[in-house]
Amino acid sequence: MSLEKWVEYGWLRREPTSTSEIKNLLGIVERSLADSKVAAVSTDLRFVAALNAALCTATTALRATGHRTVTQAGHHVKTIESLELTIKASPKLIQRFKTFNNKRNKSVYDVAGAVSDQELDAMVNLANELKNSILAWLQESHPELLKA
Repeated sequence: MSLEKWVEYGWLRREPTSTSEIKNLLGIVERSLADSKVAAVSTDLRFVAALNAALCTATTALRATGHRTVTQAGHHVKTIESLELTIKASPKLIQRFKTFNNKRNKSVYDVAGAVSDQELDAMVNLANELKNSILAWLQESHPELLKA
């Protein structure tokens, strides 16, 4: 499978990016990671912030390739799955990310207190792992997008 096949299937559309867009997305990643550390906020919302950081890293990689998800049901899952095609993320990492996304949905829509401290720590670790992977990938594959 390729990103171009995803365009054919209607899951993505082509759209050029810019250094300022990439910088702004990476700023959201940093803000969300900082928010995930605010102890005065519930574990659930800290988890949501960490998941947002991870999701924004996946979006950053997708945007760096000149693609954007089409807004439709399941577009967050497609953004997560696109990591296989952008940074060559392992199926295990993608599955873990999708599991955390389901946990986020449960904590946002179904029940308060759904996230444990251990799950929060694991989500923050995944978000940091993805951030580091994306930064290294950008430096190697799209260094022009990291220039200020």
